[in-house]
Amino acid sequence: MTKPAPTKLRRRGNSGFSLIELLIAMLVLVIGLLGGMIVIVTAIATNARNRFDTAAVALAQSTMDRIIVQSASDNIQTTSVTDCNGTVNTMNTSGGDSPGPGAPLIDIANVVNGTQSIDFTQKPVAGYQMLYTLCAAGGSGEIGTPQVYDVRWNIINTTAGNSNAQLVMVAAKNVTEVGNGFQGQSRFFSMPVTLRGIRGN
Repeated sequence: MTKPAPTKLRRRGNSGFSLIELLIAMLVLVIGLLGGMIVIVTAIATNARNRFDTAAVALAQSTMDRIIVQSASDNIQTTSVTDCNGTVNTMNTSGGDSPGPGAPLIDIANVVNGTQSIDFTQKPVAGYQMLYTLCAAGGSGEIGTPQVYDVRWNIINTTAGNSNAQLVMVAAKNVTEVGNGFQGQSRFFSMPVTLRGIRGN
């Protein structure tokens, strides 16, 4: 009997990943995970900045409502507001001829609804500025960090020497966090919005 000839074993060409291929795959995975993490962190930070700016606009609107509800011809031109710390802020609501008593104004070009806004780079005027604290009590007993807002206003007679109608301008910005534009603050925050309204007799 003859023995069959031994067959030669052939080596397979695909023997798995090489070390370099594995390192490249891991590098691509790490870059993708880091990119996703950056997107999430940016979204969280943007949400917080939007919350601060929204609260500033709401506080400016509330202050505007308190001023406009008073008649321009009232003998007593003050009102008061109490923040969550119990601080009573007395607000002067008397107006005058341009530039009007109150917060200094700044000319800003290309503003659709006016050419002047409250200038937060200038010193505040007593009676026309308040530091208002918003409490941060959450649900289920959670407590956050109270935020302090700088609220300023200016009241101008629409016709010189005649206080039958007055232009009221109010703006607020967060001072607890670095934000809301102007000098030395984060460029990622929005500029303070100046609200405008007309007050009559």
